Amino acid sequence: MPTTAAAENHATPGDTGPQRTSPEPESARPLAPLSSTESDISSTESNIEEGRDSYRPGRFHPVYIGDIYAEKYKVLSKIGYGVYSTVWLVRDLTKPEGGEHRFRALKVLSAESYAEDHPIFEKEILKHLRDGGDKDELGYAYICHIVDDFEHQGPNGTHVCLVFELMGETLRSFGAWFKDNQLPYPVIHRFTIQLLLALDYAHGCDVIHTDIKPDNIFVKFRDTSQIESGYLVQAPIPKQDRTEEAYTPIRSIPLRQFYFTQEDSRNVDQFDIALGDWGVSSWATKHLTENIQPVTLRAPEVLIKAPWDATVDWWNLGALLLELYLAVRMFSGRVPPDRHYEPKTHIAEIVDLFGPFPKELLEKGDQNIVRDIFDDEGRPKGIGPLGRSPLESEAFMPGLRDDDRKEFASFLRAIMKINPADRLSTEDLLRHPWLGAMQ
Repeated sequence: MPTTAAAENHATPGDTGPQRTSPEPESARPLAPLSSTESDISSTESNIEEGRDSYRPGRFHPVYIGDIYAEKYKVLSKIGYGVYSTVWLVRDLTKPEGGEHRFRALKVLSAESYAEDHPIFEKEILKHLRDGGDKDELGYAYICHIVDDFEHQGPNGTHVCLVFELMGETLRSFGAWFKDNQLPYPVIHRFTIQLLLALDYAHGCDVIHTDIKPDNIFVKFRDTSQIESGYLVQAPIPKQDRTEEAYTPIRSIPLRQFYFTQEDSRNVDQFDIALGDWGVSSWATKHLTENIQPVTLRAPEVLIKAPWDATVDWWNLGALLLELYLAVRMFSGRVPPDRHYEPKTHIAEIVDLFGPFPKELLEKGDQNIVRDIFDDEGRPKGIGPLGRSPLESEAFMPGLRDDDRKEFASFLRAIMKINPADRLSTEDLLRHPWLGAMQ
């Protein structure tokens, strides 16, 4: 599914204390219509996104509005881009007018994505998630599934093309519909359960996501008729010159205003999400890379280069929930004076909230890292108490009642055990009082 190429916020470390993310925009109200100045359809000539240099042998394929791929997918608009792909709204010409699945998302990967020196598992993992598990499992519905795939030969090489279910927007932008960029209580409850179920299904298929962040969690469509009646009417069709010597990238026009109706906007607690962008996911038995996860969401075992398994996804999700729900980041790793990232500071922040690293885990890590950072008690050398407020404090959980803060903190401690061997099962997490209390 589409992703944006905006700099990954987690890769730029924050402060050592709780960090509020910036509301976007500050005055947003629950699913209020965007003004013309806020609209994703507003014009910006300066944004060329992936840039001209991406269009060279081995890299991106030049796509033009009106192109037809695999003899049935007609390109209508660009809706996203990423490091290794561009994503396009397409019409499936084999489907009837008004059909539920008439519109899809076409992800065109760079030619290097499946080269011998740049292997990825995305296509194989997506097919396995679609066909290799039990479709009746609850988590199946909360994964953004591949619909079709094919290869396309272009001037820059052979490109793997993936066709997906169409999604509305990511949680990176979804929070902007709400006051202070915070998802309402019933919404975060519903989304947390759905993410737990999605990951449980993936883990049952021996797949580890490894990259859970707002950009990779998609809000599902509520009404596809809005594409025809709204998006395609209002979205400006860019002018492209097929005769130009060098391809000129066009900007993305996301679908975020056109996947729900006004009636839907009053029932936002009934929206559903899907976990997508499996481009850097790994098999349980064969890892794509050992350097995984958004930097400040990395699990303890990843930070010390110990072996990791599917439970890294639990830590990643737990660290993200505070941001999704309350627009607060749990960790940052920044150090003065230039505020650069230091793993030792990140580890100190983890210890400050969750206690020392157990000896059992440290013995499995890279011993050079362990000797350099940790004392005999599993705490970072030379770093005393950080003086931060406890996790259940108003500083980390602004605006919540005392009982709600305690329940939420308890859930985070349950899903974010430092020792992977101690992390709870999906079933136990779903039984936690915080989820029950939110129903």
